[in-house]
Amino acid sequence: MLQQGQVFKHKSDNDANSLWAYRYRVGGRGSRRVQRGGFVSERDASEALERALERVRRERGCGTTLTLTELVDEYLAQHDGEPETIEKLRWLLTKPIKAFGSRRLPQLRAQEIAAWRMTIPPGHRFEATQALRQVLARAVVWGMIDVNPAKSGVDNPQRRYTEKRVGYANSVHAAARYSWMSPPSRSRRSTRAMGGCGICSCRAGGSGGFRSSDRCGLWVL
Repeated sequence: MLQQGQVFKHKSDNDANSLWAYRYRVGGRGSRRVQRGGFVSERDASEALERALERVRRERGCGTTLTLTELVDEYLAQHDGEPETIEKLRWLLTKPIKAFGSRRLPQLRAQEIAAWRMTIPPGHRFEATQALRQVLARAVVWGMIDVNPAKSGVDNPQRRYTEKRVGYANSVHAAARYSWMSPPSRSRRSTRAMGGCGICSCRAGGSGGFRSSDRCGLWVL
């Protein structure tokens, strides 16, 4: 497999006059290594490396001229899934397309994707990043790029949700406990006699509180 390549600075006694270079291997480890130098800046060397890798990929019939927008269109066209799933995926991918849609695949950088991720609202941040990872993973399989820039060096922890149903649970169980004010049904009488809330199969806990059952999913102190 063609490697991604590396950009580095030539060592020099006078650091101000140091030049940049790039190198890559045409195959896996142990294959022939190509190296070019004489670039005045890291950016010039990086762009020259991308052009060199592109030429090699084209010779192998797997050029990377696609932009992210074109890759997304091609991916969704062959994606086998429910219409609702594809529409959700398409909507999520509009977020990275807005930022990187015109970029060619080798121009995508992990540090830029990591910074973009933090601009997405927390409610969609994880899913949008996962969607981008999914598309770029297919580009790796297709031989268009060697490394997934949305995965390597980009953390994407799931959002932690805070339980906010305690107030609702208290009100529900309190209403159930004082429902004796209206004539109860037989099932509700038997449930209260067992110390439950009259709504689910939970039982009374210490200090007049209730412990949640798996069925109810509520917890009241």
